[in-house]
Amino acid sequence: MIYIIYLIVSTLIFIFQTTLCQYIAIAGIIPNVMLIFVVVISLLKGPNEGLIIGVIMGLLQDSYFCEYIGSNLFLYGIIGYLIGYLTPHINRSSIVTSIYMTMFATIIYNVCFYTLNIVLRGYTGFNIYFFLNILTELVYNVILVFLVYPTIYYINQKGTQYLEKNNRF
Repeated sequence: MIYIIYLIVSTLIFIFQTTLCQYIAIAGIIPNVMLIFVVVISLLKGPNEGLIIGVIMGLLQDSYFCEYIGSNLFLYGIIGYLIGYLTPHINRSSIVTSIYMTMFATIIYNVCFYTLNIVLRGYTGFNIYFFLNILTELVYNVILVFLVYPTIYYINQKGTQYLEKNNRF
């Protein structure tokens, strides 16, 4: 049941990422709501669900935005698994943890995506990329964590309560 809800939420986030986020772009840079969703699910559910959601969200983003399918799929999957693996002993219900993990994931994602683009396309100029793209997206993502995290946390809590209530033997 909760996975169906996550599928619906991930579809809504994908639609939001591809439509409304285009209108709030600054210098062509938009927030990465899909990455925030992967981070929040990884924090709340662990590495396996983070990997699955990461692969799904990465595949959606690759199929819509990129000419090469696989780079976002790989990066989101690895980030989802890594965040879920690193956070079993910390306070997952804190928004501060979500902010730090989103910052970490945004930096890791952009550095790895830039590295893949160097290999595939021959881009150069990391300093310009860092200051223009990574810092702007980092600020955007931190702002949007305040909206995405409480929503997903609430859905996760209600879904878990529903499953516990209806799956008694």
